[in-house]
Amino acid sequence: NLRRCPCYPLWFGGMSMEIWKVVGGGDSGGILVRAGRDLKSPASEERLAKDSEIQQLELLGDRLRYRLQSGAGPQEGWISVRISGKDLAIRLNGLNGQPGSTPTWIEESRAKMLAFREQRPMLPAEIVPLLPGRLQGTNPRDKLPPFKRLNHKEMQEMSMKNLPGHFSGMKFLHTAEQLKSFGPSWYTDAFHKFGTLPKDNHVTKVRSVQQLPHSGFDAAGGAGHKAFIELEYAKPDPNLHTQLFAKYPWDYFESETGKTYRMQISTYGDMDSAELLTSICCEHLFPFRIPKLYFADINRDTTNYVLIVERIPFGKRGKIVNGKVEKLPRKSYEILPVCGKYQDYLLEDAPSVYYALFREMAHLAACDHQGRYDSFFGPMQKYTEQEFLETKIKTRKKLKPKRKEVLQNGCSTMLEKGIDFAVNVAPQIFTAAGKDVNKLKKMKEEITSMAPFFDDIRQFLANSSDFVGAMHMNLQADNAYLWYDDEGDLDVGIFDWCGFARSPFVMNFMGCLSGADADLLDAHEEGLMRMFCDEYARYGGPKIKVEDLLLRYHLQWPSFAMDACQWVERDIYRECPKEEWHSITSMLDDKFVNLWNVRCRGTTLVNALEYYNRRPFFQIFEEWCRGAGSAYLSDFTAE
Repeated sequence: NLRRCPCYPLWFGGMSMEIWKVVGGGDSGGILVRAGRDLKSPASEERLAKDSEIQQLELLGDRLRYRLQSGAGPQEGWISVRISGKDLAIRLNGLNGQPGSTPTWIEESRAKMLAFREQRPMLPAEIVPLLPGRLQGTNPRDKLPPFKRLNHKEMQEMSMKNLPGHFSGMKFLHTAEQLKSFGPSWYTDAFHKFGTLPKDNHVTKVRSVQQLPHSGFDAAGGAGHKAFIELEYAKPDPNLHTQLFAKYPWDYFESETGKTYRMQISTYGDMDSAELLTSICCEHLFPFRIPKLYFADINRDTTNYVLIVERIPFGKRGKIVNGKVEKLPRKSYEILPVCGKYQDYLLEDAPSVYYALFREMAHLAACDHQGRYDSFFGPMQKYTEQEFLETKIKTRKKLKPKRKEVLQNGCSTMLEKGIDFAVNVAPQIFTAAGKDVNKLKKMKEEITSMAPFFDDIRQFLANSSDFVGAMHMNLQADNAYLWYDDEGDLDVGIFDWCGFARSPFVMNFMGCLSGADADLLDAHEEGLMRMFCDEYARYGGPKIKVEDLLLRYHLQWPSFAMDACQWVERDIYRECPKEEWHSITSMLDDKFVNLWNVRCRGTTLVNALEYYNRRPFFQIFEEWCRGAGSAYLSDFTAE
C-alpha cells in the first residue's frame, strides 16, 4: 500500500494547552512577532519580551501562533521558536507533561505523516531570513580556492602537513589521533567559530574517540575514515549533542588500500569540498532532517578535510540468521538499525525504505523548482523539450562511422568481463538467469547494439527542466536513517552529501536502486515511479506522467548493466583475485561481505544481470528509436 509508505515534511496545526517560555531576544528588546505564519507578513511594532510565557495555539514547523499568558508584548501573533539551531522559545510543559518532552523533529515528523495521510498539497515554507552564523558575511564558496589535483609525490609531502582551513582559518584535526589530542580547547574554538556552541559555553572534556572499521561486515564506508566522538560541555544543553560523528580522509601512508582511496577520492574529483559545502550552506534548506553540523573545513594544498556532525543513535539490530534479520519491536521515533551498503537483507521492510527514499528525492527536486537552493546553485534554468531540441540536439554534428565501432567494441569488452565473472569465476553467487550463457549472450548482443546511442539517451533524460532537479547522488539505504511514527509510517533523514547537484533525476534512481534485488524491483518499480510523480507534484514540482518517468528509467538500464561489468577488473579482482573465488560459497560468505568493493561491486552486478532478463529493454529501446527518441539519435555518417 503506497499510501502507508513515508511521506512529506509538512507542518501540523491544532489547539494545544502547551505553554512556552521566551528565552531569546534578551539583547534586542524581545523577539519579532508577525501577523501571520509567512515570514513576509507584517511585523508588529512591539516585540515579545524575554521570559514571557505564551500558550501554543498552532505550531507549524518552527513557526508558532501564540496567546500571551504573562509578560510583555503583543497579545497574539506568530513567532519563530528557533532560528539557525538557536532556541527563541522553549516548552515549559511538553506533550507528556515534562519540559521539552517532545523534540521539534518529532513534531515535524508527526505533522508530515498526518499531511501525507490526508493528501494535503504543500509548498516549501519560507526560508528564515536570519541565516546560520557561518553563512553571514562572506559566502563559504568564495573562501574556497580552486580544486587542486595532487600527484603521488605531492600527496606524500603535503598530506602530512596541518595547514589552516579555508572556511575557519584554523588548523583542524584530520586523523583519529588528532581527534583526541587537539583537546577541548580546539573543539570550543571550532564550534564557536561555526556558531554551533554558544559563546558562554565551552567543551570541558573529550571523553572518547573511536575510529570505525573500514572493512568487514560493519564497515563504515569507503569514501573516508569515520569516528565517534564523545564530548562534555560546561553547561549541559538539550540543543548540543555530546555524541558526535567525524569524517576525515584516508591516510596516504596507512596501507596500499589507503593510498589508492586517498588518490581516487581526493585527487580525481572535488567530492570532499562538495560534501562540506552542502552541510555548511544547505542544512537549513532541506525539507527533511540531516545530521546537525558542528564544524567542517578543508585545505586545498593538503587535501585534508574534516566534517563533524551529530551522531545518529541507530537502534539495536536483531539477529541475522541465513541472511534474514530478526525484526525487533520498535518504539515510535526510535531510529532503526544501521544498514550497511549493499546489505539490503538487513532492512526489516525494504520496500517501505525505498518508497521513503523516493519520496525524499521527489521533495528534494520539487524544492529546487520552488527556488529553495538558488542561493547554492543559482537560479534554475527552465526550458521545454522543443527549446532543448533547438539548442542542444539540432546543432550537433555528424559522427564518423568509426566512432560507432569504437563504442560498440568498448561496450563488448566491458560486458565480456562481467559475463566471464558470472559464468566462469563466481557462478555460485549469481542467480540461474544471471549466469545463463544463452541469456547473457543475448544481453551482450542487445546492449552492444544500443551502446552507440547511450549518449543520446542521456540527452533525452535531460530534455526538459521538468525532469531535472537537485539530487543526492547516492541515496541508498545506508545513507539514510529511518524511524516509524505513531501510526507505523516510515520517515527518514539523509546524510552523505558529496554528490549534491542538479541533474536529470532519473539518473540518480540507479544510484538509489543499485543495491535493491531483482524481486523488489520487479514488484515495485512502477510504484516507486508513481510515488515520485505524486510527491513531486504535491510538493510544488511540475506534474509529470508515471509512464514517461518509467520509460526514462528503463532506457538507462542497459548502460547501467554495462557499467556494472567494468568494476570486475577495476575493483573486484583487486580485492579478491580470480584464483580465490572458488573459496567463496555465496553472497553471505564472510569473505564476500567483509571485502568492501567485492560486496558493493559484486552485489550490483548480480542484481543487474538478473534484472536485465525481467524486462524487454531492447524492445523498449527500439520503440523509443521509432518514436520519442527519433529526434535524438546520433548520425554516424560523417566522412
